[in-house]
Amino acid sequence: MLKTPQHTSSSETLEQDPPSSLPDEQALSPSSETFKQVTSSQPKDSLAQAEKPSPKNTLDAKHDRRYSYLMMIAHLCDDLNQGALVAVIPFLVLHNAYSYAEVTALLLASNAASAIIQPLFGWLGDKKPRPWLMALGIFLAGIGMAGVGVLPSYPLIMASAMLSGIGVAMFHPEGGRLGNLTAGEQKGKGMSIFAVGGKLGFTFGPLVATASITTWGLSGTLIFIIPSTLCAIVLLSQNSVLLSYSSPDKKAQTEDDYKDNWVGFGFVMGAISCRSIMYYAFLSFIPLFLVYNLGQEEAFASSVISLFALVCAVGTIASGWAGQILGAKKLIIVSYACVALEVIIFAFNGSLVIALILVAALALTCDISYPSAVAMGQSFVPHHLGMASGLSFGVMVCIGGLMTPVFGLIGDYFGLQVVMLCVTAIALIGIIITLFIPKQRPMH
Repeated sequence: MLKTPQHTSSSETLEQDPPSSLPDEQALSPSSETFKQVTSSQPKDSLAQAEKPSPKNTLDAKHDRRYSYLMMIAHLCDDLNQGALVAVIPFLVLHNAYSYAEVTALLLASNAASAIIQPLFGWLGDKKPRPWLMALGIFLAGIGMAGVGVLPSYPLIMASAMLSGIGVAMFHPEGGRLGNLTAGEQKGKGMSIFAVGGKLGFTFGPLVATASITTWGLSGTLIFIIPSTLCAIVLLSQNSVLLSYSSPDKKAQTEDDYKDNWVGFGFVMGAISCRSIMYYAFLSFIPLFLVYNLGQEEAFASSVISLFALVCAVGTIASGWAGQILGAKKLIIVSYACVALEVIIFAFNGSLVIALILVAALALTCDISYPSAVAMGQSFVPHHLGMASGLSFGVMVCIGGLMTPVFGLIGDYFGLQVVMLCVTAIALIGIIITLFIPKQRPMH
C-alpha cells in the first residue's frame, strides 16, 4: 500500500533538495525519506508500468530478430518434409513397383490434406494463440515422411503421406502469424525471413531424401525424424515467449477500431494465386522446354530447376528490402510485368545461354513480391492473422498445383510456346487484380 503524499514547506524543500545541485546517491536510496516522498507522489498506475514493462517491450530489437530467424528455421524443418516427398516418388516406383498413378496420388493426397486443413488451424490460432501447434505439426510432418519409406503397404504409405501433409498444415498458420508478430514494424522483412525458410526446405528436402535413400535404401526416410524432433523440442521450450508475442498484440487489436477488410484481402489472395500458378508452371515446363525446344539432355534440364529454386530464395530474401522501397502493391505490379516480358522472350528464344539467364530472371521476379504480398494481405485482416497465413501458404499455393494439368493439356495440343504465352496472360491478370487492391493499413 502506497503512503499518502507528505507535504513540506518550501524552506524544507530547499534544504532537502537545493535546485542548484543534483541529489546525491544517499538521497535517492530506497530507504531515504526523499525517495519515499517522490515515489509516493506518483500515480499508482504509472509506478506499476515503470516497474513492470509490458511483455512487448521486454523483447528488444535483437531479441525480435532471433525469434524471426527461429520461425525461419522452423519453416525450413517443416517444408523439408514436403519437398522430400517429390524425390521419394521415383524410388517407390523402382523398389515397390507402384504405378505412376499410385505415386502421384501420394503427392496429391499430401498436398490436398495440407491445403484444405490449413485455414482450420488458422481459425483455431486466431481464436486462441497456440504456438505449440507448430511443434506438433513439424513432428507429425517428420513422422509421416519417415513412414512413407518404411511402411509395408500402399494404404499405410498413403495414410503416412497424408499425416505429413496434416503436420505441414498445422505449422503454417501459427508460423505465419508469429512470423508477422515477431517482425515488429518491419512486416515485409519479417515475412521475407519466414518465407525463405520454406524455400530452403523445398530446396534441401529432395537432396536429403536422395542422399539418404541412396545410402540406406527406402528406410533412409527415417532420417527426417531427427530434424523434425529437434526443432519441435526447441519450439516447445520457447512456447511461453512465443505466446507473449500473441497476447499483447491481440489486446491491441481488439482495442483498435480498425476492422478486417476481407475484400482487400481477397484481391491480395487473387494476386498471390496468380503467382502460384506461374511458379508451378515454371517448375513443370521449363525442363520440358529445354529438352524439346532447345535439345538439351533430361538430366541437365532437371538440374536447371535447382538453379531456379536457389534464385527464388534470393528473390524471397530481397522481397522485404524491395517492398520498403516500392511498397507491396507497386512491387507486385513491377514483378509481374517483368515476368510477362521475360516469358515472351523465353518462349521464342533459341539460345541456351539466354534461356538460362531468363530462368534466373524469372525465378527472381516471380518470387520477389511473394512475402511482401503475404504481409500486405495480413495487414487487411489483423484480427485473423492465422487464417490469413493458412490461406496464403496453403490454399493459394495449392491452386498453382491444380492448374498445372490444365497447362499440360494445352501443351499436348498446342505446344510449349503456347503454354508460355498462357503464363504471360496469368501475369497480366495478376497485374489487373493488384490494381484493385485498396489502400492498405500501415503494416505495424
